[in-house]
Amino acid sequence: MIFGYALLFVALLISSVAAFYSIMGLTAIFAAAFWPIVIMGTVLEFGKIISTVWLHKYWDRVAVQFKLYLVPAIVILMLITSMGIFGFLSKAHLDQAVPAGDISSQVQIFDDKIKTERDNIEAARKALKQMDAQVDEKLSRTTDDRGAERAVQIRRNQSKERTTLQNEISTAQKKISSLQEQRAPIASQARKVEAEVGPIKYIAALIYGDNPDANLLEKAVRWVIILIVLVFDPLALVLILAADQTFEWHRPRKKLPYELDAKQTGWKQTWQPISEDPWHDEPKYEPDDGPLTDKQIETIKQASGVDQTSTKDKKSNPLLNGANGMSADDWIDIKTETPTIINRELETVKATAENLKKKFVTWIEKFKKKN
Repeated sequence: MIFGYALLFVALLISSVAAFYSIMGLTAIFAAAFWPIVIMGTVLEFGKIISTVWLHKYWDRVAVQFKLYLVPAIVILMLITSMGIFGFLSKAHLDQAVPAGDISSQVQIFDDKIKTERDNIEAARKALKQMDAQVDEKLSRTTDDRGAERAVQIRRNQSKERTTLQNEISTAQKKISSLQEQRAPIASQARKVEAEVGPIKYIAALIYGDNPDANLLEKAVRWVIILIVLVFDPLALVLILAADQTFEWHRPRKKLPYELDAKQTGWKQTWQPISEDPWHDEPKYEPDDGPLTDKQIETIKQASGVDQTSTKDKKSNPLLNGANGMSADDWIDIKTETPTIINRELETVKATAENLKKKFVTWIEKFKKKN
């Protein structure tokens, strides 16, 4: 019985959490009517639970019209609850994903700026290499002093441009350092957010393979939410029904010998005996031990005062004075034999009742076997 109460507690707890998530999800969908949605969702949740338990408990007695409406209504209410839970969990995911997206965008902006500066540095270094290559080429083509002087002249002509390129490289490096310093705290926040959403990445990688993109991550989130929804509200209702069934099993109950199957509730309503075991009640009269003996007859005569009846009484009593063709002796014989006759009739009634009882019990046993 303790397990039944524990089962009921867990069922109500799951149902309460499901109702809370559902109501919060519905308020997110219909944000303009917060309190009306809360009231409506609460009432519908209670109605769903009560309707489910009532149908389960009285399914055999409920009319078809009730079943045709209540069963689809309960299914629709479960879908509404599941939709609310889906909305609540989706909103929670979006509340987590939006900041992560913003932080990722900021990090991406810094990464693009750093990449641009690095490209500028690479371009300036490439230009310097080309200048150096031009001077080296001039030197490699000549072996006299005039060729060397021309190479020096070319380098002198490049000095201004070289200085500009070197300044650009230095400025770009300073910008990169500054951008990296600005990027560091934002990247740290991004890593924290990524750690929070990391499990869903592993789930997506398990389903869709390594390195899933953003679309695959969103699909994985939706499937996780759907799986949660499928076992949330239905599990709560099934556990409530299981708790009710557990209480039914543990409720003390004495079964009568003629009681039919539990589905035959109409029989139990139309005929319930007063005693718990009608076939074994003790008789309300003393059992008959055979015909009366002469001594018992004599005792009855003395107790009834037959022998002491006066002549006057016999004349005044038409049954004793021979009226209607009956003499006083006949009347005495009737009074004497009446108990025996009654006992015989009672024995006949008892035998008939026993036969009827046996036939009835046999019929009940056959009926149970068939059903």
